[in-house]
Amino acid sequence: MRIKAKKKILNNEDNLLPLVNIIFLLLIFFMLAGVIAKQKELHNVNLASATIEEYNEDNKNTLFINVDGSLTLNDQPITESTLQAQLVSLKTEDIIIAADGSLDSSSLNKILLILSASQIKNVTLLSNANE
Repeated sequence: MRIKAKKKILNNEDNLLPLVNIIFLLLIFFMLAGVIAKQKELHNVNLASATIEEYNEDNKNTLFINVDGSLTLNDQPITESTLQAQLVSLKTEDIIIAADGSLDSSSLNKILLILSASQIKNVTLLSNANE
């Protein structure tokens, strides 16, 4: 006479609960970490709008251009005549430009020519994302 062994019934639903909890905790963490980000002070510059694919900021030098043509380089007001000397003294090839959205192209072109003469090779133009 054979005695049948009782088969243990596995409840797989209990094993999924900790996994779901961890996923929700990670989701909350990344949502909060994405919101807490360092933002630059814009010195009354209204940025133009554009679609931004990818942007990395590595403490680069920043040039702010207001609609009236006033310039601010790394939070220090400067004039257009001293811009090239300031850029040469920074000894960098990278710069971020935050130009006012209503700035005309001829004013921006003057600044870009000064940047070119100062051996600035990588220019990042800040803008707001299209919504």
